[in-house]
Amino acid sequence: MTDLPTFESGFSTPEMGEVFSAAATVEAFLEFEAGLALALADAGLAPPGEAEAVAASCRQPVADPERILAATWERGTPIIALEEEIGGRLASDSDRRWFHYGATTQDAVDTGHMIQARAALVVLDDLLVGVARRMRDLAEEFRDQPQIGRTFLQQARPTTFGLRAAAWLDEVLGHIEKLREERLRLRVQLGGSAGNMAAYGGAATEVLLALARELDLQAPDIAWHSNRSPVFDLAHAVASSAHTMEKVAVDIALLAQSEVAEITVRPGGSSSMPEKRNPIDAIRGRAAAEACKGFAAMITTSPAHELDRGVGAWHLEWLAIPMLFQSAAAAVEAVDGCLASLEVDTATMDSRVDPGDLESLRAIDPRQMNRVFARFDRVVLSQ
Repeated sequence: MTDLPTFESGFSTPEMGEVFSAAATVEAFLEFEAGLALALADAGLAPPGEAEAVAASCRQPVADPERILAATWERGTPIIALEEEIGGRLASDSDRRWFHYGATTQDAVDTGHMIQARAALVVLDDLLVGVARRMRDLAEEFRDQPQIGRTFLQQARPTTFGLRAAAWLDEVLGHIEKLREERLRLRVQLGGSAGNMAAYGGAATEVLLALARELDLQAPDIAWHSNRSPVFDLAHAVASSAHTMEKVAVDIALLAQSEVAEITVRPGGSSSMPEKRNPIDAIRGRAAAEACKGFAAMITTSPAHELDRGVGAWHLEWLAIPMLFQSAAAAVEAVDGCLASLEVDTATMDSRVDPGDLESLRAIDPRQMNRVFARFDRVVLSQ
């Protein structure tokens, strides 16, 4: 059986693919289960030695994570197969009792997704910071380079290429900040069979807080089994960053087209016309961004989850969340490739601007770009 989920390489990156591999997915479930066992001990419900035995067993990888995930559609949940495997490692029934105690599959899967999202957001942050650095360099180098502005795809008044790059940069910095905020908001899921943590009795709050500490995630006020706002907010933030990558990719493709030729980027070949210079990185960036927005829509436009557990709409997230992050990473990586190879034809840009209009460029307030540069220093260099 192939690793789940699979994805065409142009719509993912190796680093992001690893975050959502079958092995990493099952490892995230086990991190939840280990944290829960230790939280039960912290709250005084489980004997510390038995809880540590469970946690130690959960820290060991499973031999066949693909089998664990495939069991979902044969047995109804991956946790049944996982419980059997971990249970076989434990020496006694008293130890086994504390594996998954009081929890339900959704607790393990939702928290597992938050653990994976945390790692994925770090990967995405690194990619976006790399793009921001390239944009900052372009904005500085071509700060005063005249370029004809284009509104509704028609020539307008002149601007500068540096200002255009600074506008891209400002958007990217906003996404970096937003995604960092989302990373800090990631929360555990713990509700049990009906979402009320009844199995823990009066110690429920202590278990929840201890679990949050163990996993370094936020503790919610109440289980969010059928409240998908945390996932919706995350999907929107990730897809918004991909949307900006699409805007940059399209701008680059337009400026690099034969009739404009104000910039050049690394060309892709043509099977029928060897002389063509197709902007392959921009093409990939737009395609991946569109895919990302589609996966986000799978989450945000899915049916409301019925009562205390969603019928199918929740399971759809198991596909959409990994693909959301993978396609977003691909979009950013592709735009980074565009920017890395981008060369500005200053003579062509100059030729498009009427010398009589150059005076208008002096009216551009330099503080606009200075504010963006200051924001770059704050968001990127101060980290």
